[in-house]
Amino acid sequence: MTLHAAHRPGSFRRMNRFNTNIFLVLLAICVIPASAVAQEVEHEFKYKPDGQPRSVHVAGDFNGWSRDATPMTRGGDNVWAARAKLTEGVHLYKFVVDGDRWINDPNADKSLEADDGHGGKNSGVLVGAAAEKFPPPKPNEIQLDAIKHDVLSPADVNAVSPRLMLLRVRAQANDVERARVLYRAKGAAAWSQPQPMYKLGARHGFDEFRILLTLDAAGVDDMVQYVFELIDGERTQYIGYGDGGGAYVSLQAAQDNCLAAITKPSFETPDWAKHAIWYQIFPERFRNGEKSNDPGDKDYEHLVPWTANWWKAAPGEPAGDENFYKGQGNVWKRRYGGDVQGLIEALPYLRKLGVNAIYLNPVFEADSMHKYDASDYRHIDDNFGFKGDIAQLKGETDDPKTWQWTKSDKLFLEFVDKAHAMGFRVILDGVFNHVGKSHPFFQDVLKNGKQSKYADWFEITDWESNPIKYKAWDQENGHLPVFKKDPQRGLAPGPYAHVMAITKRWLAPDGDPKRGVDGWRLDVPGDIPHPFWVEWRKTVKGAKADAYTTGEIWTWAQPWLKGDEFDAVMNYRWADAAQQFFVNQQKAIKPSEFNDRLTAIAYTYPFQVSLCLQNLFDSHDTDRFASMFVNPDLAYDAQNRIQDNGPQYKRDKPTPEMYRRMLQAVAVQHAMVGAPMTYYGAETGMWGPDDPSNRMPMVWPEMKFEDPQVKFDPDVFAFYQRAIAMRKQLPSLRLGFFRGVLSQDDRGVYVFARELGDEVAYVVVNRSNAERKIDVPAAGLDGKKLVNWLDPDHAALRQGDGGRPQLSVKPDAKFVPVTEGTFVITLKPYSTAVLTKQ
Repeated sequence: MTLHAAHRPGSFRRMNRFNTNIFLVLLAICVIPASAVAQEVEHEFKYKPDGQPRSVHVAGDFNGWSRDATPMTRGGDNVWAARAKLTEGVHLYKFVVDGDRWINDPNADKSLEADDGHGGKNSGVLVGAAAEKFPPPKPNEIQLDAIKHDVLSPADVNAVSPRLMLLRVRAQANDVERARVLYRAKGAAAWSQPQPMYKLGARHGFDEFRILLTLDAAGVDDMVQYVFELIDGERTQYIGYGDGGGAYVSLQAAQDNCLAAITKPSFETPDWAKHAIWYQIFPERFRNGEKSNDPGDKDYEHLVPWTANWWKAAPGEPAGDENFYKGQGNVWKRRYGGDVQGLIEALPYLRKLGVNAIYLNPVFEADSMHKYDASDYRHIDDNFGFKGDIAQLKGETDDPKTWQWTKSDKLFLEFVDKAHAMGFRVILDGVFNHVGKSHPFFQDVLKNGKQSKYADWFEITDWESNPIKYKAWDQENGHLPVFKKDPQRGLAPGPYAHVMAITKRWLAPDGDPKRGVDGWRLDVPGDIPHPFWVEWRKTVKGAKADAYTTGEIWTWAQPWLKGDEFDAVMNYRWADAAQQFFVNQQKAIKPSEFNDRLTAIAYTYPFQVSLCLQNLFDSHDTDRFASMFVNPDLAYDAQNRIQDNGPQYKRDKPTPEMYRRMLQAVAVQHAMVGAPMTYYGAETGMWGPDDPSNRMPMVWPEMKFEDPQVKFDPDVFAFYQRAIAMRKQLPSLRLGFFRGVLSQDDRGVYVFARELGDEVAYVVVNRSNAERKIDVPAAGLDGKKLVNWLDPDHAALRQGDGGRPQLSVKPDAKFVPVTEGTFVITLKPYSTAVLTKQ
């Protein structure tokens, strides 16, 4: 068995005798961050290329997929090699040849490959014990050498909060029929009754049993002691700690030599983020609240009526389809006038919808309408506030002491204040890897060359050319010059200090965190080395202790989520799984595979991270979710731009059945581990291909659009309200344990449960095009009646206190009974039920 002794105090009797000394030692060990104590093994990567490359690096989930963090050295016979320390489990990687060619390992185990999110595969390597070395399982026996539980591993012992503890124990696949755990808090006389652990699939020859314990513990000095009970037929084995490997046939002996863990988390994520229901806003296209700041008619921008037909030439635009994407490029020049005043006006609408957290795409001064080309992080774009107010400032430099507040800045802070007063949190898009070419510091470099004060801020590749050459995020010498990187601190000293100051400015204006935003979403954070984000987190938490940080990382993101960088990421792993299950037709994954994907999403990261992941379907970087149903069987975010990579992409409005299937996915999104996020307008029925057509103007209920198909959909909106109200009503959907309950691949039926203490919610999904009668196992609920919160006949939707939607159980509803450990429910095609005890 793998039972790491450094974390165990020995027998419980000895703990009573020497309680103070042993507990202090245990406390000292347990408060080490999980990332610091996870056991690591050195692994050697080898690669023999066909040609003679100049350089080869290995990039993977262990180094943040950095193309240059882990160089390989050429050896004899043209074999390149590099060593890296890896934690136990499967790690994904590729070789990077000459800085830009990403190559699979031809000698890797094909069974460990995983989709890379771009239509290809990442290679995989398994680190740690392999199950193949053990003999086949036998009835009424347990292979004790295959039992794995390491209290130094955050994957096995995860203190989610002082009141929640996630435990995992592994056994050889098909060897252990059942697993249970007995536990007690420090100082308690009695042990709990055996609590069932759930087998959540098998990986690499091991069954994984998990449980989320709800504890009474509340402080740093609290500890939980526990013992595992493993059962195979007539054989029962108790697992604790001891010189004999920790296996006992006597429960008392195991309790006398129990396992123990401190309940204080090694790191915390903001509590409010676990209860967040996100709404993403693209400001220029959301709401025009003030006409006086509207963009004008220039060579690069043209103000278009909000309700104009998107696919036709608007007044003042050159006619002809040839001028839509290309030619005069009408669509790229369009401006609609969304602004901060519009955000303020929209707050009651957002409250009526039920969301409570807002993510804003960039709002800082920039040339473009999307604002990912910041020319001044210090100020809100005057097109969102008061035209020309930045130009009126005098004396500002890179020194934060000289920074002032414009009228637009103050209006934005007023919006934040009003949002806070109405119960919203607000985070900003932090684009800290690059700036726009018009940024004054970069313009100074272009003007003064090496003599510029900011010469060391940017990646200049050729000072002698005229004009100088530099690295940019979009292309060499492009519109988005990148900040200079530093391997020790992430960014060069100048931009490092500037970004830190900007971070504090908006989190705590004039030192007051109550007036500031509540966190940051980080754009392309993988382009900045990890050391910067480690220090940046300290700056964020120092300015505002409960601020939330989330990164735009499309792959698995373990290197950023160990507790020393981000709180979460935009969960594109969920988006990809949801597309493949709910959207696809010929290439749809089966319920059992969907369950495997959701299990990985729930438990790959520490659970306090998983609970506050931003679970999205779409964003400003993808086609809209509704349009995915019109265009099934594509790789996620692929072949979806009509103007280049997806000329066959259909721009048709989804059919009623497609919307029904979309809302089924929305129901599951609001029941899944992680915080659901809606891209603006999805709740109104908006559809469209990828950029630029995923950024059409928001469809407001009071507006009449030229295109008669474009209109506010009250049924879609009402379903979003119900799903949101359901999540807010049920703590188990926000904080609960996740487990698959039933997968019927041949019937398109899938059931999972979310559990928190004694409360359990069953999520029942009929993915098929036929009505299904479904028998769902529900042990321990005999005699109870269940409410289906998504059924209007069970729960009424109304506007509650504060104007947000609420659900109330109808007294005359025909509830679903549980008998003999089972309930039976009939679901229409493409529908979902979420049921809890009455």
